[in-house]
Amino acid sequence: MQYSPVSSDLLRSLQKPDAIFESEAVDIVQILVSESVENIGQIFGSLCHSYTGEPSKIELLSDLYDEFVSSDTQPNAGLVCKDALMNILLEKYDSLKIDHVIKDNIRALNPVIPLIQAPYWRKAIYALSEKYPESQFLNLLIRKIADANYINEIKHLKSASTNIDVFSKVLLDQFDNLITADEAGVSQSMPDLIKTAVQHPHSYLFVQSLIKHLSQERNGYPLRKLAKELEKGVSNNNMELVDNLRNLIAAPPQPIAQSILRIPPTPGDIVNLHKQYSQEPLPSPIYLRDPQLLYWLLNNAFVPSEKTLNLKQDLKEKYLYLAAYAASAEERDDGAIDDSRVNTTFETLKKLQATLSRKGVIGLEFNAIVKDLLIYIDTPIASMATIFWIKYILRETAYYEKHFKTNEVPLPHYILEEIAFRHQYQRFHVFNAYKAELESSIRFTPETALRRQLMERMAYLVQIGFVMQVMTYIEKNLNRLDEKLVTIFIKKVISACGPPYSEEFYISMLKLIEYAKVQLDSQLDTRPMIVQFFADRPQTIDHKYHEFINNLAIAFCS
Repeated sequence: MQYSPVSSDLLRSLQKPDAIFESEAVDIVQILVSESVENIGQIFGSLCHSYTGEPSKIELLSDLYDEFVSSDTQPNAGLVCKDALMNILLEKYDSLKIDHVIKDNIRALNPVIPLIQAPYWRKAIYALSEKYPESQFLNLLIRKIADANYINEIKHLKSASTNIDVFSKVLLDQFDNLITADEAGVSQSMPDLIKTAVQHPHSYLFVQSLIKHLSQERNGYPLRKLAKELEKGVSNNNMELVDNLRNLIAAPPQPIAQSILRIPPTPGDIVNLHKQYSQEPLPSPIYLRDPQLLYWLLNNAFVPSEKTLNLKQDLKEKYLYLAAYAASAEERDDGAIDDSRVNTTFETLKKLQATLSRKGVIGLEFNAIVKDLLIYIDTPIASMATIFWIKYILRETAYYEKHFKTNEVPLPHYILEEIAFRHQYQRFHVFNAYKAELESSIRFTPETALRRQLMERMAYLVQIGFVMQVMTYIEKNLNRLDEKLVTIFIKKVISACGPPYSEEFYISMLKLIEYAKVQLDSQLDTRPMIVQFFADRPQTIDHKYHEFINNLAIAFCS
């Protein structure tokens, strides 16, 4: 068959060494085939003969390596070759040249696209992307990887935060996880969000602005906690940036901005803030809803210390008013401020402050204030103040030594339990109070009795829905807890919580049961409960746990 001069040149180009790997090979083949299907045989022969067989050489080297090197002492040939290839790729990669090729012929990207399905090649792309974050070719691949839903793999790449499409997908995935997570899940997810946000100043500003917008939606205030956690995640060298961006995002009027720029504020700042929030037009309460500022106000108003010993009542009431305003004022859609509930909350805080300041209240008089406390803690900001005060009397006074009775629930525990029942968003603070007592109870003589009470309070938190934060804490601290105490916790929780169980809860409880199995097995009334728990395993539980569960079940049934 006679070939045209053009076709002859194209065929000769397919005879160059390893022509099959050239980016234009597909186009050449299409041109030749479209000219005549009779070209196929010649095309195939040219590509075969031009193939130098480097992969075959590598395969031969791999076989020789595996033949002479013991796999017991060295990694297999596949890993060695991959590592060598990765090193060569990192060393020889020419970002400018490849970007130029992509710019001239975007189709040159096509042979690489299937590689993103392979973990090894994705790892190579990530390594190159960190080394060449401005590479157009690599950024295109990162975008393709994001489209393929490998979000968890790319969320911490620097290049992910420079591409708005990729960054948005990463951020949306993380917020989806946070919104559906419980307190334990939020704590586990926060490090990832912090790493994503603090890659660059612009990414930090973007995330904080998003949180501010979401926190202003109905029931969005708890998201302010995310904003504070992000601030903590920023390097100390950038704290000035944090302060400036906080005010930039909040955009408070200048008289307010100068008083909340630094926390803690000075007494002069408090006086100025009180003035601003006591005159028309009323400012937005959002500027006061910084958790760090609110906690500072409540601690200074309710928790005795050397700093607050000589604090004038007039200044304390300004603390209370600002806290009441932050908690009760509401900004309407038209920008008007509804402060109709502020005075009621303010009066509640003043009554609570007077009650908790009463002489002898930490001792025998505690019984006398319980009735009033149960009324005051209906107001969320008052219940938060009560938590801070209770943490103080349990940690800094001799309350346990003087008033603890082994057969009674301590009244402060009872109040904390009531707060946890009434206010879902304060269960985390109640949990922290119990946790602090459990970890410090070694200083108290009837240690086991107090720890028993605290374990029962922890079990109650699980019962009312604060589950994985407690379970994770108990699981991580098994080596510090007596088997009898863990047994009490297990019995309380299983008797109160029935199936269907989540897989996460079930696996965590299995670990507790394994730890306390001797104690549990020795109690005849407990064994049927544990056996039934094994029978109620979630249908979706990972198969790898089946043998573990069966062995535990056999131990209890024998």
